[in-house]
Amino acid sequence: MFVSLSNKIITTVCFAFMVSMGMSQCLATFQDINNFVYVFDGGESKYIENLPLRSFQIGRNNIMAYIGANNRLKVYSKGKTFPINDNAPNYFMTDNWFLYQNYNVIKVLYGNEFKSLELFYRQDEDSLYYSDSLIVWTNTLGELNVFYNGETQLLERTGIQRGKIGDNTFAYIDRNNNFKVFYHGKIQTIETYEPSNFLVDRDMVLYIDQYSNLKYFRDGVLEESTTLSTFEYWTGEDFAAYMTQLKQLAVYYKGEETILIQDRPAQLTIKENLIAYVDNGKNFWCWYKGKKFWLERYVPLSYVVDNDIIVYQDLDGRLKAFYYGEQVKVSDQIVQKYKLYNETVTYSLQPYQTKVWCNKKTYTFE
Repeated sequence: MFVSLSNKIITTVCFAFMVSMGMSQCLATFQDINNFVYVFDGGESKYIENLPLRSFQIGRNNIMAYIGANNRLKVYSKGKTFPINDNAPNYFMTDNWFLYQNYNVIKVLYGNEFKSLELFYRQDEDSLYYSDSLIVWTNTLGELNVFYNGETQLLERTGIQRGKIGDNTFAYIDRNNNFKVFYHGKIQTIETYEPSNFLVDRDMVLYIDQYSNLKYFRDGVLEESTTLSTFEYWTGEDFAAYMTQLKQLAVYYKGEETILIQDRPAQLTIKENLIAYVDNGKNFWCWYKGKKFWLERYVPLSYVVDNDIIVYQDLDGRLKAFYYGEQVKVSDQIVQKYKLYNETVTYSLQPYQTKVWCNKKTYTFE
């Protein structure tokens, strides 16, 4: 059952979403000594609930969706909370969108309204795919649909065998084993057989062809490769990374292959625009938008990675960050635990205190 909202409330929540879209603010959530729940928003703390949340997701569009202790779905935006659903549906947050699936219904917040995408969703495993620009699902008739650029489009009238989604790309195997890609509003058949494996990210599909070579569908163009396949390969936003036959770590970016290190990394993390890795000499490196950076001469105690940021502990436990191509300090004091929400870091130096680092500034709440 859906919450019956007045037109005024719907207008208010949608306006709040529209205002928040595209604004560069940081959101995070934390609890005080009484377990009251707060949201850090633009340098201020906003109280939202008096009991711990059952779950939450924070988008890069400055909104947070959550299930409260009363098991209802709500959204926080611009200092206010709004009821969305009176039970706990499946809900998803991407960089750009908030959507939820309640039984057979799928809705997405698009523009200034909640838009119903499907009333007869097939509640099977792997029937719903979502990303920053695409939502793909199968209905009870077995039809495969995509929501893109404000419109719903039929991709296949019959079910598919498997699919994978990137920020703006959906690749799948149809029932006849054709390998297809939906990209920028168009379907392209790139092979008439099922590749052994494929990976998808923004503007990039990487797969193994029938001759065991790596192939790239990049920026809408299929690119041949003479690189023999390996058992280890990954994708990020508009790039691919893999281990070569000589056990070198290589990255393929804008049509060129670059060797990052001459042997297998001791540690490796790939997320969106970043590759973070440790070589066998215990040096900490990253690759970001075509450039390689030597971060430290040691292995951090821990590190986490998001779109354009790496947050890590030095050997003393202090926090540092690689932030949009720049190395910065987060905390000059020892930190035991920390969390990263998109580009916002939360940590505590003493009980019942929360520190929030955002846009190179630190805020303290007690």
